[in-house]
Amino acid sequence: MCGEPLLINALTEQVKQPGGVYYDVDREGRLRKVPEEGAPGVRAAMMLPVKLDGEVVGVVQLHNADAEYDDGQLELAEGLVGLMAAAARNARLHHTAQAEAAARARAETIAAEREHAVRVLEAVGDGVFLLDEESRIGFWNRAAELVTGRFGEDVRGRPATEVFETWERVVEEIPVSESSTAARPVTLPVDVEGRELWLSFVAVRMPGGVVYAFRDLTVERGLEQAKSEFIATISHELRTPMTAVLGAAKTLLRNDIKLSPERRRELLEMIGAQGTRLTQITEEVLIASRLDRGDLRLDRERIVVGDVVRTAVETMREHLPGSISLEVRPEANGATAIGDRNRIEQVLVNLIDNAIKYSPRGGEVRVSTEQTAGAVRVEVRDQGLGIPHAEHDAIFEKFYRHDAHQTHVTGGTGLGLYICRELVRRMGGRIGVHSQPGVGSTFYFELPRA
Repeated sequence: MCGEPLLINALTEQVKQPGGVYYDVDREGRLRKVPEEGAPGVRAAMMLPVKLDGEVVGVVQLHNADAEYDDGQLELAEGLVGLMAAAARNARLHHTAQAEAAARARAETIAAEREHAVRVLEAVGDGVFLLDEESRIGFWNRAAELVTGRFGEDVRGRPATEVFETWERVVEEIPVSESSTAARPVTLPVDVEGRELWLSFVAVRMPGGVVYAFRDLTVERGLEQAKSEFIATISHELRTPMTAVLGAAKTLLRNDIKLSPERRRELLEMIGAQGTRLTQITEEVLIASRLDRGDLRLDRERIVVGDVVRTAVETMREHLPGSISLEVRPEANGATAIGDRNRIEQVLVNLIDNAIKYSPRGGEVRVSTEQTAGAVRVEVRDQGLGIPHAEHDAIFEKFYRHDAHQTHVTGGTGLGLYICRELVRRMGGRIGVHSQPGVGSTFYFELPRA
């Protein structure tokens, strides 16, 4: 607890100590203060080092008016120094304990913050993953699983190229920002298990790797592409009848040619038919817009479905090509449903028009009705081109159009079946299709019985 005391008892060799006090070392290695050089009345002095775990942490100096110290004073001094060493040790242990407690608290705080950060990253809607310096995935959150269909336990520790098949090309186009600068997003196509996804990436370099966050914009991009195609389609659909109307009108107004009554009638009929087509296109666009806004009002009244079917069929007979026959089989004659009469007729006309359009080889288009449990069912069956099973749901989406090059049929606005679906749904019914390519299609809708 303390070292050997340094006593001043005999004069041999003079040693200067701090503070200008002189000591002598005797033959036994003890120090003795030179009385002539010391303070008045001091005849002997003693220094005792305070040691802690073998390290001198301080020195206690004692002065004595006697010529030298006796054994009792020496023991007392050593005891005091021992107590001081014990106090120093306790103070150091207390300080060490406080430091360890503070370190544990900091570690617990950091661990809690990291756990909270992980929970936050698991809850965010954007996919987040970490690539280490070897481009291996170290973190993969829940949103990344939902977007890609790959689970975290399957991808952690694996190269990014095993998840994103075109990663080597994609990663070169993603700007990586430092942690102190804002990340710039970039949207790119990425192949994941044979699917093309359009993902918006941002990347930030962190200690130990790069953090990537991505958002799935596949649906939004598809919608934007559909809108662009819709604008091009509408432009084409409007230009064709407008050109026909303008050409026929100019021909009728010319004075330098003589038109026969038959030719004049043909031109007038063309103007009427193309004018009707323009009205249909405009009506589809307006109705689709009102459906999106939710301000299209639908009546709810008792409707004799058979009467509406006959009216729609008679309307379409005027536009029927010679290669197609239109038949009505009102098996549920007299059945009543709840809905809007004009909108039910609009749905029927649209379905019959589609059946005629997609039956380029001709055949029979049959409209039938029947009663089911709690509903009245209307079917429109044709013997036309048919629809692949994978497209049965897609054809009712907005802007969807058949490939005219594959079907050899003039496309429409892509809004007709979407409008039918929304009108039937908002009258409390449902709509669907059964179809096989090359055999034909049966479109049906059901409305709640009155």
